[in-house]
Amino acid sequence: MKAPVSIIVLTFNEETNIQPCLESVKDLTDEIFVLDSFSSDRTLDLARQYTPLIYQNAWVHWAHQRNWALDNLPITNEWVFFLDADELISKELGREIYDTLMAPPPNIEGYYIKRNFYFLGRWIKHGGYQSDFILRLFKKDKARSIGSGAREYVTVKGELGRLKNPMIHEDHKGIGVWIDKHNKLAGLEAMEALRLEAENGLTSKSVCAANIKVEHSFRIWLRENVWARMPLFLRPFPYFLYRYIFQLGFLDGKEGFIYFFMHGLWFHILIDTKYLEFKKIQNLSGD
Repeated sequence: MKAPVSIIVLTFNEETNIQPCLESVKDLTDEIFVLDSFSSDRTLDLARQYTPLIYQNAWVHWAHQRNWALDNLPITNEWVFFLDADELISKELGREIYDTLMAPPPNIEGYYIKRNFYFLGRWIKHGGYQSDFILRLFKKDKARSIGSGAREYVTVKGELGRLKNPMIHEDHKGIGVWIDKHNKLAGLEAMEALRLEAENGLTSKSVCAANIKVEHSFRIWLRENVWARMPLFLRPFPYFLYRYIFQLGFLDGKEGFIYFFMHGLWFHILIDTKYLEFKKIQNLSGD
């Protein structure tokens, strides 16, 4: 018997990752959706080996794509699990999902899932990842995704629980693709910062006003009320030191150093650089 859950995988040129992802869920459920953003590689050919439920929709941003999936896919189960193409569900987590959903607590509308993060083949256990829980399993009619650009957060109306066993995140595309991806993400982050500055829009305030549970609500508050007020180009340094030293990222060896340097320092300096560049262009245009 399969679990009463629909798996939704968002894809774009994921031929390197898609098979391990779908292999990990093929025995968990009979309803696996692949929502593709018009891949040009072999992603869909490989996905068809696991599921006929393949759909396509043009990419806008993460929140838009997740909400489109909830609104338009012919989902028959009450529960959905969003799985990225570079992630997979461990056998232990699969069994826990099955056991939980066969007799779910009546007051729980969604579950946080522990995520084990791998970089350059190494499990990164520190630097904040020892408590990396993300909201991926929830009732279809109780959840929405909010945000734009590079960031998105799941909101759920109702109480949330937490499962014990992990999902696995490991991108096999290589460091060059990772750098290209984060270069694009830095631009999106910078544009989002400009938009929020112009509109004086705070996600945390809108969430509080709506009286709903939101994924990583404290992180949102920190970004909007602490990070945003720190000086450009200086703020990445305490963030890197916090993750690498105080959260013990140095225990993850050379792979950990590379990751926390690239993600904690280089990436955020790049965001600030692009913000400064866009700000100057905006001032010159008179907007």
